Amino acid sequence: MELFFFGVADGSARKAIESFAPRKFNVMVNYATAVRPIPRNRGKLFVDSGGFSFFFKLREYPDSHLNYLRYVYRVKADFFANRDYPNEPQVREKWGVTVRENQMKTIENQLKIMDLLDDYYPKLKPRFVAVLQGWTLDDYLWMLDYMREHGLLTELIGLGTMCRRGREQQIRKYILAIRKELPRKYRLHGFGIKFGVLKYKDVWDALYSADSLAYRYHIRKNWQEGISIQEQIERVLSKWVANLDNLFEIHSKQLALEVV
Repeated sequence: MELFFFGVADGSARKAIESFAPRKFNVMVNYATAVRPIPRNRGKLFVDSGGFSFFFKLREYPDSHLNYLRYVYRVKADFFANRDYPNEPQVREKWGVTVRENQMKTIENQLKIMDLLDDYYPKLKPRFVAVLQGWTLDDYLWMLDYMREHGLLTELIGLGTMCRRGREQQIRKYILAIRKELPRKYRLHGFGIKFGVLKYKDVWDALYSADSLAYRYHIRKNWQEGISIQEQIERVLSKWVANLDNLFEIHSKQLALEVV
């Protein structure tokens, strides 16, 4: 894995990240929250479409694909995701849709966005990230085959509906199986990948990048009275940074040993 993106969904998280300057952070911004301004000490910027955030309340994306692309262009994103349809059971049950229906709607959005990129923002085309959706492994492999057959794979491909799964081994299994079926010229991004999954060397090697906002959710679950929210985020973020640096070091040493 080469890149890790810290999710930024509010001003407190933004300020906490800026407190680490001059160190730069790769940042993921959710279009549904579109925090402003983006941290000054950002490295790479990834814009997520905000699918789960939108569909937890709404049946459809609330604005046009062109508005989305205008935002991506304005913030100078290095990567931006397709406007996919999440497949968490609670979302599907709420709106009465199937996994396959959401997969096809995700593909339809990709086709529409690719047309808009051709017409209005051709320079953004290399930054566009297709998203594989599903719930079971067979779901993901079906969509991967469909996209491969129809020429819809992009240089970087995101794995959606991963962050709300409770079992690390299941996530690991899915990532490795998808990586095995994907030609090596394509790279994988894991949306919301649990930190514990990244400890596995095979997962680390299978992914080009990953992101998480879990450091922020930790505060909500473990609120400490008498300490400002920003200070709490900074403390948790500091631990995350240390753990991430440690993983980079450990996995690079493992690679070196394997080469020897």
